[in-house]
Amino acid sequence: MHRIDEQSAVHQQPSDRKGRVRALQALLSCPTFSIHVNEKSSKELKEAQAGMPLPVPGTANCFSCGWRSEKTVGGESFVITRPQGNVMVDAPRYNPILAKRIQEMGGIKYIVLTHKDDAVEVKLTGEGPWQLPDGSDDITLIFTPGHTAAHVCLYYAPDKALFCGDHLCAGYTPDEELYVFKDFNWYSVPRQLESVRDLLQYDWLHVLPGHGRPVHLRDALHRLQAVNALLQREGLQLEQQPAAVSSASS
Repeated sequence: MHRIDEQSAVHQQPSDRKGRVRALQALLSCPTFSIHVNEKSSKELKEAQAGMPLPVPGTANCFSCGWRSEKTVGGESFVITRPQGNVMVDAPRYNPILAKRIQEMGGIKYIVLTHKDDAVEVKLTGEGPWQLPDGSDDITLIFTPGHTAAHVCLYYAPDKALFCGDHLCAGYTPDEELYVFKDFNWYSVPRQLESVRDLLQYDWLHVLPGHGRPVHLRDALHRLQAVNALLQREGLQLEQQPAAVSSASS
């Protein structure tokens, strides 16, 4: 897939079986059924279905669900596998094959919604940060107002993964490693940028958004540079360099 006039487009046909399976996974995940194929074998289709949720590159326990829902405007959802109970971040389109695959991975103990897209059973109060009810410290829920007034990101420390809903994603040009959607903001862009700056107190390298492309950063210095570049581009200065980065680079 490539970008053409700010839209995604197929620019090359898959050349081998692996590419065909990946293309079929994109077809299954498209919420508007905009991807079509002229020929597909049942064997390739079963292989595509069996491979989902897809492992997130660079992580050990994070998976993207695919099967995006039109009800969430095609937002991606994720599963984190962990001994204390698996966690789903945001919700995919229901599909019995996906449900069976997730059950085989250990099922789901908690579902965390990053912002208001559906009904909730437990509503967070205050400004966090929060841990899950099981008392474990591997997952932190971070208050990140901006896209909406009560947006929340989920930080999974073992994989240094930040599940950020509509808060942050990859840019669309080489000099925009990180990006925020200003045209799709329902609360405050300046507050959203402040929330991005506040995230520097956490050691994340993988940005896994609901909308937009993921980001995989090399190290803490790369994270600092990418955040600083975003804030400067939007006219917000980084007040100080986090202590963790200073000590690592000294």
